[in-house]
Amino acid sequence: MATYHFNSDNGAPVCEQVMNAILDCNRGTETAYGADQFTATLAQAYSNFFERQTFVFPVPTGTAGNGLALGAVTPSYGTIFCHEGAHIVTTEAGAPEFYSGGGRMTLLPGEHRKISLATLEDGLQRHGIGNVHHMAVSALSLTQATEAGVVYELDEIRALSAIAHEAGMKVHLDGARLANALVHLDATPAEITWKAGVDILTFGTTKNGTMNAEAVITFDPAIAQVLSFMHKRAGHLYSKMRYISVQLLSYLEDDLWRRNALQANRNAERIANALRQRSDVELVHPVHINEVFAVLPPRLVRALGEEGIHVRPWSFQHKGAGQRMVMSYCDSIEQIQRFEQVCREPINSEISPPGSPPMIERKAVRGP
Repeated sequence: MATYHFNSDNGAPVCEQVMNAILDCNRGTETAYGADQFTATLAQAYSNFFERQTFVFPVPTGTAGNGLALGAVTPSYGTIFCHEGAHIVTTEAGAPEFYSGGGRMTLLPGEHRKISLATLEDGLQRHGIGNVHHMAVSALSLTQATEAGVVYELDEIRALSAIAHEAGMKVHLDGARLANALVHLDATPAEITWKAGVDILTFGTTKNGTMNAEAVITFDPAIAQVLSFMHKRAGHLYSKMRYISVQLLSYLEDDLWRRNALQANRNAERIANALRQRSDVELVHPVHINEVFAVLPPRLVRALGEEGIHVRPWSFQHKGAGQRMVMSYCDSIEQIQRFEQVCREPINSEISPPGSPPMIERKAVRGP
């Protein structure tokens, strides 16, 4: 019996179209350090994608991308306003502080890892703008979709960006799963970024089919000038840049980004629907993209494991232990159907091991 893991979309293989593009570019000699024919076309390809002049800086990881992007708009005496549970806070080892040369982060609360307008305004008021005794308000960082798999609506990004710009801040978007958010909103890349007030973003592709290929993207020539030096100094101007650039190009061809993201989102919705049928499961966050956060009874986790399906333990602040399940573009039909079949097993027929305390049944929360 095959074993399946819903741990992370990072574990999915490189999709065939991208791998073929890598192999096709692996011929002949190219000029090094980003002067190759593939990197030379990146700016135009992404300018078409975003519907305005765009500056593209390839990097291998989201951590490098977020660090460079925020470092380019945050001085050493500046602070970045972000959610207290943002990836840049919890899982990137202080990369924004490192790349900014000492900048800090001002942490804001919010349900489903989203920052509300009122919370941002309150945070700015508490911090103070232009007070030399405090760090300068420099950037607002939003994650789209959030670390809870929930999407900011376009009007939310526009309103948050307006508040940030009024305060003299730049707006950064951590787009590790931006494609998944785009298909959920049925929005254009322009609408979700610069038209909504975003100045710079980390454009993630690795979770959606590429191999170690991300990009820092800005629409501001002045920020791009700063990035050109930071990109080199940080060690990300690779001699064989073509192997990253060709992936970023292939990702746009024939709407590959959209097809992969749609499939991953649909897989997640099937998993969520299977869980919604059970009264002993609680969905903790709305399911907008390819992530499902839930509290599953131990007996269901065991039953899934017996079928070779493994889910990732996850801790929720107010609910304790639970699970996170992340679907990818390449999850097999068999994998999804096997999960659905286990969830259809009658609850009353499930027997806890001897000595186990009685299970407290949870009422299902039926998210959108």
